[in-house]
Amino acid sequence: MTVIAVLPNSLSIAPAQRLVLGRRFLLVSWTMDGFDAGRAEPVGTITPSVDGEAMRPPFTTLSIGTGWGGRRVLAILPAPSDPRTPIHFVANNRVIAELRTESGAADLDPAGLLGSLDGAARLRVLRFLFDFACSTPALRGDGAFAALCRRLVLDRAAEPAPLAVRASAGGDLLLCAGALSPRFGAITGLVVVSPGAVVPAPFDACVGSDPAGRGRVAFDLLIDRALCAPGNLLVVMGANGLACRRFPETPAVLPTLTDRLNGRPDTSADLRHYLLSCLAKRGRTDASAASAVSELQALAPLPRRQAADAKRPIGASLDLAIPTADGGLFLAGWLHDPHNLAAGLVVRTPFGGERRVDAFADRFPREDVAKLYGATGIDRSGFVLHLPGSPGPAAALQVSAELRLASGGALRLVPPPRPRADADARAAVLGSLPPRFATPQLLETVIAPAVAPLHAAHLATRAEPELVVYGERPTRPAVSVIIPLYRALEFLRFQLASFATDPTMADAELIFVLDSPEQRDEVVHLLRGFHALYGLPMLLLVQSANFGYSAANNVGVAVARAGRLLFLNSDVVPDRAGWLPELVAAMEARPGIGAVGPKLLFDDDSLQHAGLYFDRDLQGAWYNHHYFKGLPRDFGPACRPRSVPGVTGACLLTTSTAFATAGGFCEDYIIGDFEDSDLCLRIRDQGLDIRYVPSVELYHLERRSIGRHQGYTRGVASEYNRWLHGRRWAGRMDALMARDWNAADEATVFRAGKTTQVTR
Repeated sequence: MTVIAVLPNSLSIAPAQRLVLGRRFLLVSWTMDGFDAGRAEPVGTITPSVDGEAMRPPFTTLSIGTGWGGRRVLAILPAPSDPRTPIHFVANNRVIAELRTESGAADLDPAGLLGSLDGAARLRVLRFLFDFACSTPALRGDGAFAALCRRLVLDRAAEPAPLAVRASAGGDLLLCAGALSPRFGAITGLVVVSPGAVVPAPFDACVGSDPAGRGRVAFDLLIDRALCAPGNLLVVMGANGLACRRFPETPAVLPTLTDRLNGRPDTSADLRHYLLSCLAKRGRTDASAASAVSELQALAPLPRRQAADAKRPIGASLDLAIPTADGGLFLAGWLHDPHNLAAGLVVRTPFGGERRVDAFADRFPREDVAKLYGATGIDRSGFVLHLPGSPGPAAALQVSAELRLASGGALRLVPPPRPRADADARAAVLGSLPPRFATPQLLETVIAPAVAPLHAAHLATRAEPELVVYGERPTRPAVSVIIPLYRALEFLRFQLASFATDPTMADAELIFVLDSPEQRDEVVHLLRGFHALYGLPMLLLVQSANFGYSAANNVGVAVARAGRLLFLNSDVVPDRAGWLPELVAAMEARPGIGAVGPKLLFDDDSLQHAGLYFDRDLQGAWYNHHYFKGLPRDFGPACRPRSVPGVTGACLLTTSTAFATAGGFCEDYIIGDFEDSDLCLRIRDQGLDIRYVPSVELYHLERRSIGRHQGYTRGVASEYNRWLHGRRWAGRMDALMARDWNAADEATVFRAGKTTQVTR
């Protein structure tokens, strides 16, 4: 096979050589004299053609200078089905070379392919072959081509040095290590040559300094176990050369990545970042790699780092850094910078993401920082902020940061890992600042963007609740009574005793929902004893975790059989028997009533609830209030039945139809607050009325359960819920409170089974 170049008469035509690359490709080479060796392409882009038609990819060409000032042109292209078919090479719309068959032609000697080329040109040729093979599946899996590449590489390095296998990563991956000459330059490519294939390494290498101190450049490489086989070669291409390393036998026992990092205190943060980035990419399709990402972050975290030296003029700490599933990042910490030395904060995720903070807008006092630095005057060193972003390749548990200084220096900051459980991370965000500094603007721009995705992620972990049945369930109960349980169990015996001694409760279905599963055995045993004592049929639903008041009630409704639903707190105890039918009668007294609520009393007989209404505080934010709270039980206005804006969820009766139309309890609120008024507003949006029934009286030992939830009491959960409620319902509450709720209202009062018309 010969190539004849059609060029100006002043240029000689050199005989060409060819090499069969595997079964389907050819490598064609020819040399042309008389060109400026410094030019990248002597005649422009070269395209092969057959029978006047340009050849379709894949093909590629390379033009490089020879040692004597000529050009060597290499072309890789598919072999024609008929070897006698001539192939023309076209540049600038004219044929510059022709490939035709001649009998007796010899294949190209691989050594001759690189002859007369300097080191840089030889590297370009090898890179040319490897790049095309790695991008062309039909070629990289060809054994003959792999043998050629192996010969070319071993001609340069007959005895490759072995790599070291350091650790097992994610089951199907291994961590290997090697070293290079300091003159090698930056690594530009990695290729694995096996007996049957030439494939790119799955990941780039992590380059660092030689831990042995010999001045060499060390590198680590995460690679598939199948590629890390004895006899395979790793070709490392660099800016100034090419190196070859061989894979050794894999040891039978290898440490895990976590063991490796924990056992090497000198391990660089760059290697940890490299491993997490690689594993996160593989984790999208490999469950074992995804598990390794989580394990590595949890079991080998970066050590906490802060700048808290009172003798230095600037200090800072990241106390909390919580990435969320939507790509956002919540930060809380402090910055003591009286001389304005800080120029900004750069935060890096373990997978390569980077966020920049130019200003700390939301500041508040930190007594601990003021004490550390002996600050006088107003301290506003604390800060919280939220940085939006795109989701990373995996869930991040820990970030690192640099506080940039105006001089060009930096202080490295490393916060502790974020809590693993989304509920704990949510509680950490809510507890990151004192409630008095939670302004509506801060809640909207900082707290809500972090809390909402964490809350949603927590709710998404729900499993089907466990169902425990005591006795025979009523098939057609008059009312389903749903009672969430969370830690406060001391009043349950009084509540059940009142139910057992009330004959009118026989038609009720009792559904308890346990939202503190750590109490499961205690509650199962307790209810079993009460069932044996009183014979009351009951259901117990045990949640897999605490998902809040709304979720607990919604779970109870999902199994309820009655058309009427009574939501009752576990710390509510009836004053006397017969209360439930009276409450039902009040709701069914006339059409158009969507919900009713009774009079609730504190244990000192003062009023806790006589209907719910809305009002603004001095800053204009909406609050829920209870009519006549704290006044005597028999206070006149509290003894009149009437329409009210809403009633408390501590004891709220509605219909399953109205509840379903409202969409159930909204689960966006945290733990428990404002869900009941939200439901009332949804019921009112159906055109239904809500009424207060003072003839039904129950005792309510207010907020006993919620007071035992640290995620609620130690933060701004109440402020967040109030902000969320106000943002959604401000217009509706404005319209409702513009009405005169004390105006004359004709109602029907039910007492002891008698009906009396009352007009006021």
